[in-house]
Amino acid sequence: MPFTAHDLRYHADQTYPALYAHLSRHAQRSLDVLKYDPIELDMVIGHVVEQLLRIGLLGGEDRTPLTVLDGLSNAQFYAFLNRSVRNKAIDRLRKRRLQMMYTTDVEGTEGAEAEDDLLNEATEAVGGGVPFPTPEETALALASQQELRNLLKHCIKELGPAPRQLHAIIQELEEYDATELLRGLLEELPRKALFNSSEAIANASQHKDHAHKKLRHCLQQQSTNLTVIVALRLTEYGVYSTHSQEFLVDIQTLAQDDLSEDDVRLGLDKLVDEGLLEWREDEDTVIRITSAQMKQLSRFYREE
Repeated sequence: MPFTAHDLRYHADQTYPALYAHLSRHAQRSLDVLKYDPIELDMVIGHVVEQLLRIGLLGGEDRTPLTVLDGLSNAQFYAFLNRSVRNKAIDRLRKRRLQMMYTTDVEGTEGAEAEDDLLNEATEAVGGGVPFPTPEETALALASQQELRNLLKHCIKELGPAPRQLHAIIQELEEYDATELLRGLLEELPRKALFNSSEAIANASQHKDHAHKKLRHCLQQQSTNLTVIVALRLTEYGVYSTHSQEFLVDIQTLAQDDLSEDDVRLGLDKLVDEGLLEWREDEDTVIRITSAQMKQLSRFYREE
């Protein structure tokens, strides 16, 4: 039974079984080797349900303010739920791997390789195999891929004023054999925007680095993914402190325009889960970001 964010807010009792079934199905797929462990399954599902409760979406009705999630399309909302499940499942797999490292009696390279295989298998299960068992999920995945392709095309076209950077990206697309995306770009770009490929480009690697930086920033700016939005605001609003040699920003500063403080906290929690921040909601109203973390945040992107 399909459901929407609106259903979860105003009809939680009737919708919760469908939500639970959806989360359970995706949790089993993402947990891979742990998918038959009921404790791990409950931890992943419980994590997502707890997040929905904490921001006031699940059963909040008119008692809690609307969140960014309320404004997402159905496809975007399902993608958000699936991403939340996947992130928590990967986190559980990593923690189980660490437990194995400390409790196993097997030493040497064979043991280390086995532990690596556990995480590799989990990662492959998330991105490979048969990830879309139903026509509905297949259609959603294809729509998401097309949306991302169009977004990437838009951001590449934004490099037009810097023809050498644009050419560096086009060359990279050729190297990766991204023929469909490349064909669409060449059809839409004006001839004057294309750099003469027969001419050698000085400092080509530098142009490519600058182009990658602009593309990442453009993708973040265009994203409606809550975690990406919060990551972008951290990089934009963080103020460097020479005393602590960290970037500092408070939650109130991040909660502007269409984001509430609860939205910001949810995004921060996800960034902590990703290993990009060290922040505790019950202790810190000011987020402290190291230079290394700031660099990682500027590179962070997730699909809707």
